[in-house]
Amino acid sequence: MDRMAFATSVVMRCGEQRSDPAQVSRRSVMKLVSSFGAFMLPGPVKVAFADDDRIPEDIRGYASRVDSFTLPNGFKFVVLERGVSPTVSFVTYVDVGASDEVAGKTGIAHFLEHLAFKGTQTIGTKDYAREIALLNEIDDLNEQKKQISDKKKRKLSTIDEKILSATAQAEELVISNDFSRIVQQEGGVGLNAATSIDSTQYFYNFPSNKTELWFALESERFQKPVFRQFEKEKAVVLEERKLRVDNDSVGKFLEQYLMKAYDEHPYRRPVIGFEQDIRGLSRADVMSFFRKYYRPENITFGIVGDTNVEEVKKLAEKYFGGFEAGEKSNRSIPEEPVQKQEKSVVMKLDSEPWYVEGYHVPAFGAPEYPALRLLEGVLSGGRTSRLFRSLVLDKRIALQASFSSGFPGDKYASLGLLFALPAPGKSLDSVRDALREQIETLKREGVRPSELAQIKRSLKVSYLNAFQSNETMAGFLCEFAAKTGDAKNAFRLLSALDEVKPEDVTNLARTIFVESNRTVGKIV
Repeated sequence: MDRMAFATSVVMRCGEQRSDPAQVSRRSVMKLVSSFGAFMLPGPVKVAFADDDRIPEDIRGYASRVDSFTLPNGFKFVVLERGVSPTVSFVTYVDVGASDEVAGKTGIAHFLEHLAFKGTQTIGTKDYAREIALLNEIDDLNEQKKQISDKKKRKLSTIDEKILSATAQAEELVISNDFSRIVQQEGGVGLNAATSIDSTQYFYNFPSNKTELWFALESERFQKPVFRQFEKEKAVVLEERKLRVDNDSVGKFLEQYLMKAYDEHPYRRPVIGFEQDIRGLSRADVMSFFRKYYRPENITFGIVGDTNVEEVKKLAEKYFGGFEAGEKSNRSIPEEPVQKQEKSVVMKLDSEPWYVEGYHVPAFGAPEYPALRLLEGVLSGGRTSRLFRSLVLDKRIALQASFSSGFPGDKYASLGLLFALPAPGKSLDSVRDALREQIETLKREGVRPSELAQIKRSLKVSYLNAFQSNETMAGFLCEFAAKTGDAKNAFRLLSALDEVKPEDVTNLARTIFVESNRTVGKIV
């Protein structure tokens, strides 16, 4: 693998599985911008700031065009009228990800995302009544198969033959890619989805005169889903796992690294799932997960572009008002115990050597989070940052060096990664020593006020540039609505960043960069 591609792949594998590599750019921008989402809240909350005073004056007018509302059943909508072109971007943000899975059923959130565009009771089928009867028959046969021991090979063979026959008959009733065909036929573009450790997002764009069609399609997709072509899609997911993990040195390493860094929290498990778990998943498992978590309370819709909020409210009530709220999703996420000693993972793989140090860092919304975002900038915010300037430009011992938090997610306390790719002929020990030298210098001498001011300006520019994309803004607003209870907190973050002082960043560095909080990883 090319060395720079190798480094980039680290970021792409930080807890997110995409259905299409072409969407890396959009998702990377979302990760970049949302990572600047710092605001002084005591953890994940559902109460927004009561006033708009903390929204910077130069973007207050833009923020005032954001309108949010919630239906009685719990569905949340965030609308931003922006008539730059006659198009609208739609993002469906489901506050459910791989961290909501249970042991033995890993990969189910990602698998569900794959099945979500397979159609409904009216889309994607030639005869739903016949098809569902066959799908139920296949489910029953698979359950029978689980109850039979491997010794009874003749009986297993008979069941397998019945499964193959029913599957072939069901396949004949499927209209493949019917949902995407309708979207494309009506002028829709960018139909895709992404599953992360924290959430699942679905997104596409329509001409503004197709807004009601989006409501009709999306409501039916959530109300009457049919998880057809299950085994065929399972094979696709298994192949994806093979490509991204089993046959990929970085993916293989990161899977083992997370299991070492975390003892209890589900962040230790891969988004794509373990192979044995994927193979064991059934249609009933996926449907059970869907019914438990894909409830109105967990779903936020972002609509940005040439739209009208009053029209959106009418369509929301028409197409989503009839959904039942259902029982509240009870989530029981194990708390990760405090790490008390350094851990390490060393793997000999067919790959370039690589060095990483992971440190447990605060979650999105924690009081220290603004300082964490700025700490990232101090260490790796461009070519003038401390790590790049020292290790890459001055000493020339690394091709790349950086610090990035939010691995593999940020809904809960996560990892901040220090990593470096040694330059040809340079050792892992040399980049380790150089990284730690920079960290110790920072802890000892602190952050310079001029340095911090420059980083704040840079972050603001990056943030404002994201406003140019309707789709990015839709996802951005959804994320803040889901994680903080108010989409406008996305604008208030700039004020929160401005309030951070150099000593706040220095104190945070002194807190997190300690040996007992460190997990070292090496590919040799």
